[in-house]
Amino acid sequence: MFLFGGDSREIYALRERIVSAVPVVRIAGICDADFAGPVDRAVLDHIAAAGADVIVTDLPEARFRPFGAQCVAMGIGGTRINLPGSFTDFAFGSGQGLSGVPVPARLRRIGVAAQAGLEFARIILRQSLRRAGSPRASAPPPRRNGRG
Repeated sequence: MFLFGGDSREIYALRERIVSAVPVVRIAGICDADFAGPVDRAVLDHIAAAGADVIVTDLPEARFRPFGAQCVAMGIGGTRINLPGSFTDFAFGSGQGLSGVPVPARLRRIGVAAQAGLEFARIILRQSLRRAGSPRASAPPPRRNGRG
C-alpha cells in the first residue's frame, strides 16, 4: 500500500498507526500532498518506484481526478482508492469511547484493527462489485443457431 496525501505530520502518524493496528499490511511508501496543483514528476516517480498494489489517498475529488490521470499517463499501476479527508481522523483518532470515558489502550488497538480490517474489506468488496458490473466483466451474449 502506498499512502499519498495530507501533510508530513499526518502521513507519518498515519503510517505508524496502520503499522501498529494492522501489521499484516505492508506500507510500500508514503508521500504527503501538502502542495497545490499537479503532482510533479519526482513524486510520481517515487510512487511508481514503490510498486504498490494499492495507492490510498485522502485528496479532495477535484485533485484526485487529475492525480489519477497523471498516474495513467505515467503507467503507474495499482488500484487507486480515495478517502477524502480521512487521514487526519485515522492518524489522530481521539481514543475516547462514545461516552467520553477513556478506553484502555489494548481495547482501542483491537477496535482500531477491527475497524481498519472492516474498512479494507468494504473497499475491496465495493471495487469487486464495481468491476463485476462493468461492461468488460460481463459475459458475451449467448450464441444463437450455432452462429455467433
